[in-house]
Amino acid sequence: MALESTSPPTIAPALSILVSGASGLVGQALCEKLQSRGHRVRRLSRSERGDVQWDVAAGQLDTAALVGVDVVVHLAGESVVQRWSSAAKERILRSRVASAHLLVDAILEQAQRPAFISASGISYYGADLDDWVDESSPMGDGFLAEVVREWEAAASALTDAGVRTAFLRTGIVLSRQGGALAKMLPAFKCGVGGRIGDGQQRMSWISLPDLVDAYVFAVESRSVRGVINAVAPEPVTNSEFTEKLGKVLGRPTILPVPAVVVKMLFGQMGEETVLSNLRVRPQRLTELGFEWQQPKLEHALRAAFDAAQS
Repeated sequence: MALESTSPPTIAPALSILVSGASGLVGQALCEKLQSRGHRVRRLSRSERGDVQWDVAAGQLDTAALVGVDVVVHLAGESVVQRWSSAAKERILRSRVASAHLLVDAILEQAQRPAFISASGISYYGADLDDWVDESSPMGDGFLAEVVREWEAAASALTDAGVRTAFLRTGIVLSRQGGALAKMLPAFKCGVGGRIGDGQQRMSWISLPDLVDAYVFAVESRSVRGVINAVAPEPVTNSEFTEKLGKVLGRPTILPVPAVVVKMLFGQMGEETVLSNLRVRPQRLTELGFEWQQPKLEHALRAAFDAAQS
């Protein structure tokens, strides 16, 4: 599905880009956008559906796959939306860290080392902070904060070697095709959606088109490096989000979900995701001149539903 764009015209010459996690929500949209801008995209996959295969568990990746590649975009990783048993936590962590190490080692073997653009998460800052945070803010507490720390640290050898490296710490991605919004829709469509807990927790979000454009911006602009908060400029409370979603859907939002129910159903995962309270400022994107297509929540929600119906 084509995504509208206000991102800058493609740089010349066209780039060769290797993308892991290309079959996911963000990966599919990103590959399509990159190709529409004249870039050459190679999809890295565990299956034969990709252009290049790898086996993270076995530590297998043919380094020849990176010959001639200008940028590696790393999006692969196990979903965090599951109950966090000890085994699940291990899978979530290792799927990110081991895959990053595999790519980093392959990059370091290249005569011409490609840039490395990696997915990451705003959960680095913790799960419950009332004050604003930006890219200079310290690491917070929690399992996901530790996952992000190790995920990003896996690429430290690239930074030390002078390779351009960037981490897009992403908030809640708004798309009807997947992610948090898709999981909310059944309840809201039935008129039984409502705020979660007291509804005052801040939600730092970004529309799928803006997130894709942020990745394109990072791929094409050599000035993009280090940590980048990939969120919209205006976080909202959960109550505000609930009100806007109900308005867009034309459904009532009068049945709140108590925080205790979330904790009972999802445990620690619910506390660090659904009940998370973070006001994240996209300081670096603003300084670099990035322009959001959908900086306002209601516009982003309406656009998400319009895109799904087109």
